[in-house]
Amino acid sequence: MATLYVPDLSEEALTELKTRAARNRQSLQAYARTLLEQEAATPSLETVIARVEERATARLRAEFVADAGPPVRP
Repeated sequence: MATLYVPDLSEEALTELKTRAARNRQSLQAYARTLLEQEAATPSLETVIARVEERATARLRAEFVADAGPPVRP
């Protein structure tokens, strides 16, 4: 179990988070935990780009192999 402290959080931000937590019928701690877990589960932009590039490369390779047809024997 980790403990996270957020020093220097503005009063405005704290008030808004408390309001949103209450709207969701959650404690501030539960609401913040949910937000952090969702953020941690979301892949970074770099990861998404790498996955797209990998899939595009694999698809191009598959298309190239399919277009090349069977190997020609001398």
